[in-house]
Amino acid sequence: MSLTSLKDSGTMSTRTNKTQPYIVTKPYHMFTESRRGKERRGSKREEHKNNLERLADWTLRRGYCEQVRLVRSNPPSQELEQTYQEAYQVYLKYQMAVHGDSAEKCTLHQYTRFLVKSPLKVNCQPKPATMGWNFLVVLVAVASPEFKRSADESYALFVRYQFHVHQEKDDKWTYPAFEEFLVDSPLAPWQPRGGPPQGYGSFHQQYWLSGRLVAVGVIDILPCCISSVYFYYDPDLGHLSLGTYASLRELALTQSLYHHAPSLQYYYMGFYIQTCPKMRYKAGYTPSFLLCPETYQWFPVEACRPKLEVNKYCRFNDDLAATDSDSELNINEVLVLRRHVAMPYFLYASKYQLEPEDLREVEQYARLVGMSCARRMLLVRN
Repeated sequence: MSLTSLKDSGTMSTRTNKTQPYIVTKPYHMFTESRRGKERRGSKREEHKNNLERLADWTLRRGYCEQVRLVRSNPPSQELEQTYQEAYQVYLKYQMAVHGDSAEKCTLHQYTRFLVKSPLKVNCQPKPATMGWNFLVVLVAVASPEFKRSADESYALFVRYQFHVHQEKDDKWTYPAFEEFLVDSPLAPWQPRGGPPQGYGSFHQQYWLSGRLVAVGVIDILPCCISSVYFYYDPDLGHLSLGTYASLRELALTQSLYHHAPSLQYYYMGFYIQTCPKMRYKAGYTPSFLLCPETYQWFPVEACRPKLEVNKYCRFNDDLAATDSDSELNINEVLVLRRHVAMPYFLYASKYQLEPEDLREVEQYARLVGMSCARRMLLVRN
């Protein structure tokens, strides 16, 4: 018996004067069958199941590949025309072996009239504007031959984007300026064992539509995260929300690379400016976190946005006693590079006569990057 409760279709009960759920009951005989019929159906199902298993086993043992295709017969598709004779031969064998028909009866003309031609008129042709389109996403390293082959097209797309979206003049962005901004990178390519297949470094994720470059996402693949550097696209396709799509693709890339390098588990979207409409979209991806500019701890973006509505700059950590655990400076341990020689700052200061400004610059640098990084990175000094 099938009982369906329509909770929103209440009726007033004359007995209780309260709203009761409306019950629909279907007749019992519609869902029953004789025991003999049930057994017969069960045996048929079991027979079909066994036949399918035998077919699968037969194809596997002979190294065949089983493939099922759905092809349009009217109007005839290219796939149908390519296999027309083969399909007819199968039909001919079937009719002769199963139904006892003669070969003279089962002609190609009869097959076409019987199973191909149809009175149904369906317009299955795609619109001319979308006919033959294909979409391709390619990840290329900035120093690779693949990138160099598409560099001119990528540069032209960037200039168009800057002109139409940011209203910047064409002459501002020469090719060397484009290279300095989005191609040249301080990250050296690194492909260690246990890392992602393409290694670490700077990449362009290119989006191609029917052989035309329509968008580029500039990213850095780092040991702990993928960092989104910049994104530009064809202004004519602005209605497609390609920036949102690219962010989702980069998130998917992060998830994919995590399986190769488990330490790579974050997607870094860069700076967030509450008052900038072009950046506020970043808060729509959840869960997301913002970095406190004073304690360098991460906080949910939902808790940070009300504070940013009040002040453009604010501390996200409500604990006023909390400080940056890496803020205690020891200037002597900062690593510097002078004339291709690396040394700690105390040795650098003892070897060269320094101006007071030099000390202030190094202190500012150490405060910005933190001592854990200052002990591992090299600060170049002239």
